[in-house]
Amino acid sequence: MPRMLVVTDAETANGFRLAGVEAIETDGARAQEVLEEAILSNDYGLVVVDESLIADPVAASARVMRGRDLPVLLPMPGLSAAFDHESDATSYMQQLVRSAIGFDIKLD
Repeated sequence: MPRMLVVTDAETANGFRLAGVEAIETDGARAQEVLEEAILSNDYGLVVVDESLIADPVAASARVMRGRDLPVLLPMPGLSAAFDHESDATSYMQQLVRSAIGFDIKLD
């Protein structure tokens, strides 16, 4: 039975593992090689790839995917895309605190 794999950075990989999802942590230098190995293994039906490692995983793996239906490649925005600016991260944390305790607190 095909499985799901996430190819991402170390920090994000830990979060996926906690959720019970198989994840491989890598950096930008090895990301292409890790992706190709996952495709060639025939073990995965879905491979989610962090866009901060490989901007367009479908185009980057076109040669290896030729003639294959699986795995389906799904680009995923990286953590850096979620928090482009420090103020965005602060705003996000304030929203979390507000929803958890019911009122605003100032974060410095």
